[in-house]
Amino acid sequence: MASLQNNELNNHLQSDDDDANVIHIIDITNGTFPEHISGRIESNDTIEFKVNSDDEYDIFQVYKDNTDYYRIDNGIELFNINNNTSEKKRRIELSFSFHCSTMELYFCIIPSLQHETYLKSRQCSKENCEKNYLLIHRNEMKFSFNDNKESQKIILHKNDTIELEWISKRCNGYRIEENRYCPISGGLYKIEQTSDIITNRAVTQGKFQRTFNEYGTSFLFRLTETNQIHDIMVCIIKDKYQIKHIEITDINIQPNIISIEQNDSIIFEWNTKEKQTLIQIDPYLIDENTQQSIELKTIGEHFFWPYDPSYRGYMIHKFNQTGIFCFKTANNQIGTIIVEPKKNIYSFPIFGDQLILKMNTNDLVQFEWKMTDSQEEPVLITVDANTSIVPDVAGGLTGIFDCSMHKCVKVEPFFRSYFHTCETFLLHIPQHGLYSFAYCDNRDDVVLSVIVENSINNHHITYSEQNMFEPNTIIVNRNDQVWFDSISANIYRADEYGNHLDVDKPIFQPQLNSMNYFMQQFKQIGIYYFSTDIKNDNYTTKISSSSSPLAIIVLPEIHFHYKFIRLGDFDFQAIITNINDFVIWQFEQIIRFGVIQLRSNETLQDLASCHDRAVSGRNRQCLAVECIMPGVFYFANPEFERVTGSEQDRLISTIIIDPPFSKACFFITHQQFVPNVFHIAQNESISWVLLNNDQYHRIYVESNENEKPNLNENNRIDRSIEQYVPDIHYLYTFNQCGQYTIRSDRFNNTATVIVYSDDIIRNDKKRTQQPQIIEEIDTLSQFKTRVHLKYPNQDAIIYYTLDGTLPTRHHDNVHIYNTNEDICFDQPGFHILRAYATENEKISSSVITSSIYYNDIELGKLMLPFEHRVYFDYYFSPTFVMENDELEIVNESLSAWSSTKINLSASIQYPNKLYGKIQVEPTSSADLVDHFELYVDDIAQSVNLSPTDIIFSAEGFAGGEQYEIYILAYPKSNIINAIPIPSNKRAFEIKREIHGAPLISLAVSNEQTTIFLMWAHIGDHVSEYIVYVDDIERTTVSFLKKILMIFFGIQFHGAQQRKRYLLHVEAKLKNSNDIRKSNILNVNPPLEMPLKEQLIDRYFAYITVNAEIPPPDMRLEIIHLDHFPHPRPEPQRKIETLSITPSLQDAIPTISFQQNSNGITLFWSKSTQRISDIVHNYRVSELFLNTYSISNSFD
Repeated sequence: MASLQNNELNNHLQSDDDDANVIHIIDITNGTFPEHISGRIESNDTIEFKVNSDDEYDIFQVYKDNTDYYRIDNGIELFNINNNTSEKKRRIELSFSFHCSTMELYFCIIPSLQHETYLKSRQCSKENCEKNYLLIHRNEMKFSFNDNKESQKIILHKNDTIELEWISKRCNGYRIEENRYCPISGGLYKIEQTSDIITNRAVTQGKFQRTFNEYGTSFLFRLTETNQIHDIMVCIIKDKYQIKHIEITDINIQPNIISIEQNDSIIFEWNTKEKQTLIQIDPYLIDENTQQSIELKTIGEHFFWPYDPSYRGYMIHKFNQTGIFCFKTANNQIGTIIVEPKKNIYSFPIFGDQLILKMNTNDLVQFEWKMTDSQEEPVLITVDANTSIVPDVAGGLTGIFDCSMHKCVKVEPFFRSYFHTCETFLLHIPQHGLYSFAYCDNRDDVVLSVIVENSINNHHITYSEQNMFEPNTIIVNRNDQVWFDSISANIYRADEYGNHLDVDKPIFQPQLNSMNYFMQQFKQIGIYYFSTDIKNDNYTTKISSSSSPLAIIVLPEIHFHYKFIRLGDFDFQAIITNINDFVIWQFEQIIRFGVIQLRSNETLQDLASCHDRAVSGRNRQCLAVECIMPGVFYFANPEFERVTGSEQDRLISTIIIDPPFSKACFFITHQQFVPNVFHIAQNESISWVLLNNDQYHRIYVESNENEKPNLNENNRIDRSIEQYVPDIHYLYTFNQCGQYTIRSDRFNNTATVIVYSDDIIRNDKKRTQQPQIIEEIDTLSQFKTRVHLKYPNQDAIIYYTLDGTLPTRHHDNVHIYNTNEDICFDQPGFHILRAYATENEKISSSVITSSIYYNDIELGKLMLPFEHRVYFDYYFSPTFVMENDELEIVNESLSAWSSTKINLSASIQYPNKLYGKIQVEPTSSADLVDHFELYVDDIAQSVNLSPTDIIFSAEGFAGGEQYEIYILAYPKSNIINAIPIPSNKRAFEIKREIHGAPLISLAVSNEQTTIFLMWAHIGDHVSEYIVYVDDIERTTVSFLKKILMIFFGIQFHGAQQRKRYLLHVEAKLKNSNDIRKSNILNVNPPLEMPLKEQLIDRYFAYITVNAEIPPPDMRLEIIHLDHFPHPRPEPQRKIETLSITPSLQDAIPTISFQQNSNGITLFWSKSTQRISDIVHNYRVSELFLNTYSISNSFD
């Protein structure tokens, strides 16, 4: 039982191992359990077996039947246990959920040498089992309170029950109120309780009980009579029991329906007066002849009692697949097991390097932090609505988190401070999308991006007493599960009128004594109908059910398309996707501005200046867009040059969203269907689209091979499904092969649909080949550029579009290709060519999309590194068509740019700061410059200088190093095919000393939690260097050899973000006590990467570049060198890695003592000047006697 002794529980639960299990050690050296096992063993504890000899034992679970013991199939087993066996192989981690207060576990212990002998028999000897008994108690969470304030954090399993009791000795009244935190509003809302044991008024003595059936975080407030918060208990439900228990009695099954997660297990146990057995049955169908359950008894696939019926039974089965599983007993009781997908909990440290987390809607995210991580303000997790992208159909963020259902109360400062101490917040996000989480009020901090992909969704259908499906129409995605709850009638696949497709084969039949759950999962898109009740077996005269059939419309599954925007490695490929999909852009660097949606008819000038339309937001590393409506959409990013390194193209993504069910589509005009013939494959769907607003237009699909069905218009669901699938008036899935006639109630013209089987398509070659585009299409096309299509069969008809939309929808933008002519790009702006071919009596070809071929020349124009070019080939990408006058302007600008020169002059401010000046010749060419980049030793710095930033500073060069710098001028993006222009170079060396002490600086690290300190050896007169962090000595660097050209580096890992660190180095001179103290570095992690690209196996100074003019009176040393005639060889480097936070090992003092008349007096001093920051107290121990604790009060 847990207790609430102040401090003890709090310290334990808020440690790094706050949910560690209790370990019970059982000595089995003698081959049996000890007679008395101390301590209470609970259902989530760990059992560790101990052997103090070289003997080896096997341990396996058995059950007791009177005085006999039998091995349990799939029970607990450990093999070859001896004194050398690792702890992991000697342990059993209990994880049981059961309804009674205790559970008995018996084990058989045998010498490992007898293993083969025992396998021959199911029954085990009594002497090996009788004493090996454990009594497992249900996990109890009982806490007792008094008037003290005792805020706590506890870790729970799902289905745990917590019980709180309080007695006030001061006659104070209290009540418990459960609240949950809403990250949308940043407020709290109350959870209503219905238990009789809970009181809503404050009392001096009371009790509160709560069972937590879902993962998450709940806050239990103890409120006073005046509704003031007395203390808070946070309950974090983050674990589950992996083994649940079902008890079979003579009269029932307890419980008769149970839900578990995938890969969990069930214990089936009985101890009855009548003999029992157990066997898995088909959950949906019964035997037509016997009208009994269909038994499933395949070894290795199904679960069943493999022995004769017995009065006592015990078996365990692990469920590795999701779904509904039913079983029956000897007396025909039926139990139901619902296996749900496994839920994962993903840890997301909010102060770590990770800024993006991926999960799905079935999972949970656990935000974690340490109280010491945030020094500015308490942590509070909130969703940033402006940068989060969630489905519109879900009602936005407030709809997803049911904000309309609860009334949030603004968080009080007291609760925010308490939330900060919890160091954990567990959250389930039920809807897919991109969620941006902030953890403080500072808008300059980076938000955390949680990408939630769509998992298999569950949809529920009920069957009412009026024989009605509720709802009678639903929209699902492929692979979703539709659950029919407690169905009491046969269910059949049907047509839209309720006529059963197969009269003799229901897909579900209810069974006696069963809960009768039914689940359907759909692998194919389309529309499916379900009905009940058949009255007559004669197809022509049968009466359909008295209610409308259920219609289930299956859309494609929701995909997440990812674009990784890396430096110098941009993915040009367009995304072809469906409605409701998501596109996620993940950037290598942190960005602040959102994407810009471009128009298809953008001019070149519009495209070049699109960044002016950008909207800034929170700093983040992720952007997203939901594909809401069909069409072609173009997006650009205003920070394109900084995050991709490419200047020639601002286009970040082209997204082509195809409407659903458009592979085969009829357009309905006033007089006919267009086209009038379709050839499709079996199980494919055809959609109908209205060209007018006649929503009552009726469409009929009739098979030419079967008798005319009963068309009961009263049973037919509303033909217009546009309210469920936008723009589609009617939808039909053709499950049977054959020929069908399509009729209308508005005109006499009909259409024909011919459905082929897969065998006919394959054997008779009934599928049309794709057409091909002859010419290569460039990213930029001149006005009136012409391309041609080809196809081997001259009788084929090729349909095409130039705007990227599907040509399978024969509307005004769809053209028929004329082989005697060509396709002309006669409109400026973005264009994408898409085409497909049709032949008589064949299925249409798939749609081709124009692709761009990037060869080495094209990639060179795009400034991509050579090592990336081999990965590029053909990409779906738009071509940008320019007017002739735009081309003339581009050519004039290109000529002017080619004659431009860039000059660089530079000076040094002691000790390691550089000032540079950029001159553009002629001065008129400055208008052609987009930005400048500073290169140091051929490495590009990340900061872009604008054309007006002709004077700049660069600070942080390392002492003792030689450098060469130059400027690279980049043209504006409207100057097509222009390449950057380099300036002249400037060369200089930084002195290694500052006032006789080492000059220290930072080096670039690829890890945000690492601070890389570096300096150069200043001479043989130094014996050692002492490195300090926040005035605490961290390490000493000494050396024996007389090497002047040596550099030292310390990589401090584990730096906390937003915490200031002061670093310096002291040089100790030889043969004296003199100290030379270096400059002091003030470092505030995280440090942004100062380079365009990360470095591998190279040390480089952390240089910051700014647009800055030196003061007029500043003393500067002009740099005259343009290169080093004799570059110095690479020096020797000595690098050390250690934690930036001192450990307690560093705080161990050296003690001395002085004897006196009463004994001895101990003396010690702190190890460093600020060791009190990590030492709370010293504990003095007298060997074999007493222990004393001495407070840390330093003189």
